[in-house]
Amino acid sequence: MGLRESSASPTPAGPTVGVVIRTLNESNLIGRCLETLATQSSPYALDVLVVDSGSTDGTLEIAQSHGARIVELAPDEFDYSRALNLGIEEVAGDIIVSLSAHAIPSDDRWLERMTVPFGDPDVAGVYSRQVPWPDAPWQEVHRLREQFGNTDLVYDRDHRGDVVFSNAASSIRRAAWQKEPFTLPAVEDLEWAHRVIASGWKIVYAPEASVYHSHRESARAQARRLIDINRVADAEPRSRRRTLREAAGMLVRESKKIVSLDEPLRRKPGYLADLIRVGFYYVVDFSRAGTTAERRRDDANASTPSP
Repeated sequence: MGLRESSASPTPAGPTVGVVIRTLNESNLIGRCLETLATQSSPYALDVLVVDSGSTDGTLEIAQSHGARIVELAPDEFDYSRALNLGIEEVAGDIIVSLSAHAIPSDDRWLERMTVPFGDPDVAGVYSRQVPWPDAPWQEVHRLREQFGNTDLVYDRDHRGDVVFSNAASSIRRAAWQKEPFTLPAVEDLEWAHRVIASGWKIVYAPEASVYHSHRESARAQARRLIDINRVADAEPRSRRRTLREAAGMLVRESKKIVSLDEPLRRKPGYLADLIRVGFYYVVDFSRAGTTAERRRDDANASTPSP
C-alpha cells in the first residue's frame, strides 16, 4: 500500500483509547474536532491517528499542530474499511473510537458516554447520536431525526427490525474487530454491525453521547449514499425494475415529507426539484462502474460539510 506515517508521538501510558479519524480535505473542521477531543473528561489517555487519503488543503498540517499522528494512504488505494482497519492496527487501546473529522462532540463527556457500555463484555460497538448543524438541509435534518432518536437501544440476536450503526461517531471493542474486521469498501459500519450481532455480540446506541454531524451534499452524493446502503442489502443480482421501483418509492415518501414541512411554501418546489435529481442519479448510477475512492473524491468536490 502507498503508506507514509508521520513521526509518531510516544504511545500514551496507562489506560488508552485509540482514535481513528479518516480524512480527505477536512481543514474546515479537523482542528475543532481535535480540540474538542483534547478537552474530554475521561479516565483514558487518547492515541489519536489521522488516516489521510490525499488531502491538499492543509488538513495534515492542522492535525499535526494538534499532536495527532498521521498515516497517509494513497488516494487510489482508499476504501472505508481499508482506512479504518489500518488505523485500528496502528493505535493503542482495547477500545477504538472512529470519528469523522467533521463530527464534533457536543460536550466534554462524550468520550465517557461512548466507553461506559463496554463494561458489558458482550458489547462490540457503541454509536453516538448525530445532531444536524443549524444550516443542514431538510433531507439531513429528517434523516438524522429518523435514525438517531432519544431512546437507548441494544441490538442483539433477538432484535427484530432494522439495525443502525455509524462510524461517523462510534466506539469499537478491539477484540470484536480482531474476530470480525471491516470488509466492505463502503457502508462498512452497517454490514459490520449485522455481522457481529449474528456472531453473538451486542451493539449499543448511546443517545446521551451526541456529535454535531451533517452534510450539505449534492444530489448525486445523496444518491450514491443510498446506493451504497442498498447494495449491502442486496442478496441477489439486481434488476433495473427493482432500482426503478425503489426510486419511485423514495420519490413518493420524500415528497409527502416535503409537503408536510413547516416551512414557507415558496421553498418546497426547490426541495422537490432536488428530490427528483436524487431519484434520477439513483437510477443512473446504480449500475455504473467506479471505485469507492473515485466516488468519494467526486462527492468531496461537489459537497461541503456544514459548519
